[in-house]
Amino acid sequence: MTITKGSRRSLTFLFAAGAVMSVALPASAADVVTQAVTSGARSASVANLALASVPYSHSSQTSTGTMTLTADDSSGTNLGWNVTILSSSFAYSGGNGGSAIPATNFALTSAATPVKSAGQNVDPVNGPKVPVVSPVGTLDAARKTIQAAALSGRGTYTQALGVSLDIPATTVAGTYTATLVTSITAAP
Repeated sequence: MTITKGSRRSLTFLFAAGAVMSVALPASAADVVTQAVTSGARSASVANLALASVPYSHSSQTSTGTMTLTADDSSGTNLGWNVTILSSSFAYSGGNGGSAIPATNFALTSAATPVKSAGQNVDPVNGPKVPVVSPVGTLDAARKTIQAAALSGRGTYTQALGVSLDIPATTVAGTYTATLVTSITAAP
């Protein structure tokens, strides 16, 4: 290699016959960026509902209303899910010798198509949807009201559920309260 001085600088490389020039490249490393997505949970609940008051009667009567179910799948598992609802008897409070109204008197009368609040759209085939076996009936046994197939139902959904309570004749005046058990489980 020869370097000459002057108003111009030049760099000359001289190679002998058959010589090979080797250029060293800078060392490199594989750089990695990692992002973890943690699993969340599934949840389901029914908003508290106060049925309209009814007067004391010598005849049986029916009280009706609409409950709102909220189901959320933030598990990130893609397994799908089912929601069931079960009611206890309606316990009496009032101090006048009243007795409970049995859970067999409380029933689902309708189950609306679920509505998306957030997340994946509702798919009529895979859900979330009302199950093929109708959820309509008494709530003394758990009833499946909404379900989503695998890869579906990844979001938050609401469902309107019509209910009725058959109040026996001569039911003592007071307040009657039931507890609902709302469960969400993986896989339809």
